[in-house]
Amino acid sequence: MIEVIKPTYYWPETTVQMLPFLVSHVERCGRICYKSEDKITEDSADKFVRNICRNRHESVLEHATVTAIIVCSRACSHQLVRHRIAAYSQESQRYCNYGKVDSLKVICPPSIGLFPGNYESCYYGNKFPTTCCDGQAVIFNPRQTAWIHQVDGAYQEYKNELSLGVKSEDARYVLPNATKTELAVTFNLRQWRHVFQERALNSHAQWEIKSIFLAILANLQIYFPAVFDDLRE
Repeated sequence: MIEVIKPTYYWPETTVQMLPFLVSHVERCGRICYKSEDKITEDSADKFVRNICRNRHESVLEHATVTAIIVCSRACSHQLVRHRIAAYSQESQRYCNYGKVDSLKVICPPSIGLFPGNYESCYYGNKFPTTCCDGQAVIFNPRQTAWIHQVDGAYQEYKNELSLGVKSEDARYVLPNATKTELAVTFNLRQWRHVFQERALNSHAQWEIKSIFLAILANLQIYFPAVFDDLRE
């Protein structure tokens, strides 16, 4: 079975615990440059950090980091890990055995147009029958049928190799780029700004990475308006 899921992200609980303190931490470090620590108050951080961004003194933002966990395709993750400076911890296809689960989770491009849900193998012999997605009857168009057939065929071969004693680190070679992966991604606040400019706000960015980082940007603008509000422009 193939399970189509949406690309998304979430905050680890440790990130949620740290978020309220990061802007104050940036202010504390940045004040050293001007020896103005005596001007720190309970509500001075927001104004100070806005001025830092406005004056392009963005190196101060590097003192604070934020970690998100991103759920995406392998195709998308290959784009993401090009960004530096960063820390990445990614779900390992070498050590994770996808033959032990009932379905392979994948990301489907909008150009194919399969809705999230569970899809049975839709190719038996030379027939392309109506199949079901989460109990609902679905009639695939030829492109969707071919896509599911190819992805499911790769998954079946992966499980066949495992059954023959092939290690998961070698069986994984047949898995498609659509296969779901998860990454813990840590950027400092300056790098987050850069990645948003390149991936969320760039009209040439690929649809999957763009949708994920637009959602993260919208969320971080709530947590850190002083750092990210100007990107609305």
